[in-house]
Amino acid sequence: MSVPSVELGWAIVVRWVVIVAVPVVIIFTSVRLALVPWYLEFEYGRAGFPADTSGFSSAERLQYARTAIDYLLGDAGDTRLKDATTQNGQPLYNERELSHMVDVQAVVQSVLRAGWLAVIVLASGALLLALMRQHVALRTGLLWGAIGLVVGLLLLLAYIGINFESFFTNFHRIFFANGTWTFEYTDALIRLFPIQFWVDVSVLVVGAALAQGALLWWAASSWFK
Repeated sequence: MSVPSVELGWAIVVRWVVIVAVPVVIIFTSVRLALVPWYLEFEYGRAGFPADTSGFSSAERLQYARTAIDYLLGDAGDTRLKDATTQNGQPLYNERELSHMVDVQAVVQSVLRAGWLAVIVLASGALLLALMRQHVALRTGLLWGAIGLVVGLLLLLAYIGINFESFFTNFHRIFFANGTWTFEYTDALIRLFPIQFWVDVSVLVVGAALAQGALLWWAASSWFK
């Protein structure tokens, strides 16, 4: 087998690695965007976001939510959630809520680790193809990855728009055991993160990923010209 044939074979393999890594990286960056501190301030402060009717002030709500996000990111220990209390000294979370937060943290941490791994894989694959001078393989890898992501997200966005409740339920069934993620309307997690919050987060994540995917699609397509 000639050296060029060997290089071409490796280029095809690496191109597929790039194709798979592109959507993972873009979704990772979009999810991470929803976890930045300023997003909570924007979401709670925007017109139309439902206020808590059971007693949380805007400042309390923001404080409690920030602690919850810090916990998911690993910046706050278990005790900060367990020891959290309301203004009247009552525990903020019940045992079912605390158990669910442990599950959510595990999912979030897995997503973040997978995302950073995908970043490394994508960067390594792109660099390898560039060093091998397999520019066509690199371009098509980025292009096909972007196209696949955009098409998939458009289908997902249609699903969310048609029946968000079904999407929300099926999403939780994938990652969490039945009965562990449903709560009373008076529970803190529902009061801090009502359904409108999750609708908005879904739109943010899908919208940000679509924008990145479309930009990469355009850039990779322009590269051929």
